[in-house]
Formats: sequence, C-alpha cells, structure tokens
Amino acid sequence: MNANPLTATELITKTKEELLRTGYTQLTLKIIDRVWSNLEKYLYQKGIDNFSTEVGMTFLEERYHYSADPKSYSNTDRLRAIQLLADFQAHERIMIRKRQGQRDIAQPFHEVFHTFMNARAREGISSNTMDSYTIYLERFAQYLVDHQVHSVLEIDVSHIHGFVQACAAAYRTATVYCTTSVLRVLFRHLYEQQIIFENLATAVPIIKCSKKSKIPSAYSQEEIQRLLSCIDRGSPKGKRDYAMVLIAVRLGLRASDICRLTFANFKWESNTIELIQKKTNENIVLPLLNDVGEAVIDYIKYSRPTVRDREIFLRLSAPIGPMKPPTLHSIVTFYINKAEIPIPEGKKHGPHALRHSLASALLNNNTPMPVISEILGHTDSQTTSAYLKIDILHLRDFALDVPPVKVVFMAGGWI
Repeated sequence: MNANPLTATELITKTKEELLRTGYTQLTLKIIDRVWSNLEKYLYQKGIDNFSTEVGMTFLEERYHYSADPKSYSNTDRLRAIQLLADFQAHERIMIRKRQGQRDIAQPFHEVFHTFMNARAREGISSNTMDSYTIYLERFAQYLVDHQVHSVLEIDVSHIHGFVQACAAAYRTATVYCTTSVLRVLFRHLYEQQIIFENLATAVPIIKCSKKSKIPSAYSQEEIQRLLSCIDRGSPKGKRDYAMVLIAVRLGLRASDICRLTFANFKWESNTIELIQKKTNENIVLPLLNDVGEAVIDYIKYSRPTVRDREIFLRLSAPIGPMKPPTLHSIVTFYINKAEIPIPEGKKHGPHALRHSLASALLNNNTPMPVISEILGHTDSQTTSAYLKIDILHLRDFALDVPPVKVVFMAGGWI
C-alpha cells in the first residue's frame, strides 16, 4: 500500500500511460478514456479526491444505470474501465481480464495445467468445477508470465504468496479461498507426478471462509409483494419477467434451473414441476401453484417468441435463445431497485436472495426443517440449517436475559 495514495486524476493518468505502454489500441483507449472523463467530472461534483472500487461502482450505477443491465456490451466496456483503475491501484500494473469465451491458460503453462485438469476430470470432477479451475489457473498462469516465470520448476513460495496477495486485493474472500484450494490440489498433483520436486501445496496460504458464518440475505414478505407488484405484466417482457421472478419467489428454484426449464418439466396433469437440479444433479418435484401456472401460461400464450427451443423462457430480441442466469440476476436486481427496496451493503439482490426469502417465510410459518430441505432441493439438512440464522422471530424466543450490571463512577470514569 502506498504511503501517499494517488488522487483519482493521478491514477487515471498513470493507468493510461500503462495501457499505452502495454499496447492497447487507440480505439480501446478512446472508449475507456470517455468513461474516465465522466468519472473525473462525477468525482469533482461529489467532492471526492481518491478512487476506490466502491466509488467506481456507484459511479457506474448513477451515471450509466449499470445494475439495470450489467451484461450489455456498453456496460461491459464501462465496467472494464473501472476494473483497470482498480487493478493498477492495487498492483501498479494491468491484470489481464479476458472475456468469457476467450479464456485460456497462457503459455508456457498451458499444457501442464490442462494435463492436471484432465486428470481431475477423470476423477469425476464436474464440468462446472472444471470451468472454475480454468478461471483460477488462467489468472495464476498470467501472473507467473508477468513476473518472468516460464516453467513450473521456477515457481517458488514468493510467487505463490504474491499471487494470493494480488487476488486478495482484487477479489472477494470467497474467490480467494477457492483459488487457494485449487492451487493446493495443483501443487500436490505436480509433486506426486514428480513434475516438481518440492510439495508447494504446504506453502499456499490458508484462507478462512466459512459459509456458516454468513447470514443469508432475505427480504420480508411485504418487500417481496412490492417487488412483484412493480413488474409491468401488460408488456411481453413484463409477462416473462413476472413468471420467472414468481417461480423464484414461490418455489425457490435457483436461477440456473429456472433458465433451463422446458415444457417437459411442467406436468400439468399432476400440477407439478419436475426437474433434475443443475447444481446437485438430484431430481426434485415441486407443486405447480395456481399463480405460477397462470403466469407461465400468460407468458407462453401472449409473449413467448414462436420458435422451437425446448426452453420456456427466451430472450425477446435477436438473437432469440434461452435466458441465462446472469440475465435473470440483472432482472431481479432491476425490479428490486424499481420497487425502491433498500439493499444494505453486502446484501444479495438476485434470485438466490429470493430463495433465501422463501426459506425465511417458511421458517416463520413453523414449517419443519425436513420439509424446507425438500422444497429447496437440499440433499443435506446441514445446508438448510444455515437458514436458521434468518429466523429472527424464533431466535428471539431463545434470547437470554442480560443480568444487571452494577455501575460505579470512579475518578477515571464509569466502571
């Protein structure tokens, strides 16, 4: 950390110099520079001298309404401009961020890292986990290349610690935790295969990140009703959005499962929805509630594009295709903001928060834990027990009385 941090203007100037040095094109710089120019005006109006990621994201939301449509191409470029400043501020260099679809592991680590991942795949690791491996190892490989490391035999403890520190400055604790977990498995594999001659797995820092320590994000039933009420069900987009959000609210399905719903999953004759969950690969059967069924039928009859896709929920503009989980997250966030529901710092505001809200409502209605586990599709009741932390009404019943404290005033103050 610099003793005298750069002002926002100084940071923008130095980051721009670094971009020119590393060969960014004039077209790319023109797009980024336009965002930075608006950022400088914004900071001046707000009386802010120094840049931070939080300030940058607030600027994007207020200036470009980023949270309403974070996946649009223009917003992606604007976010990139903020990320570049954050990277240079944290590391005094530009960390490469490739867009999804272009992701790959840099040479000369491409072959050895892919060999490791292929070995893990043969052990039964899921494709989703392998995608995560690729992300973390791509970042590690790029860090090594940037620090003039050209072989796994040249990796030492300082490189591992430096990379973890760089990750800690740029990403959330959960991401750093997952990154270090993958590094440990990688180095253990390289050592067992005698590719390296020191077990560097023991040198990877231990990051503490317990899911049980987090309180799930949940919204009250009054807030949920406000969220649903603000969706314009008279428009094609509103009909689709309402059906998807209602499924998340009433049934607690994950975004990935909502987006993958097909006509075959709806068993109208038995009034059930049956599917295999993407995350757990477990079958789940849920009741097809009347309001959910009516909302889905309304969307299919009057809004869904006439195409042969199996998936029910589709994009309404070209290219027509199935909805994606990040898009559903953006939709939920948009309507939470439209309903003027407060989002405190750190509180989630996507489909998973609606899942937590359903669990909270069920707990408040004294629904037994095994029933909640079945509704949410949890295979382990310990997973469901985490939701006890949001059952405030019942936790109050077990609150202990605070014993009276004798207060005495002494010369030095109250004791």
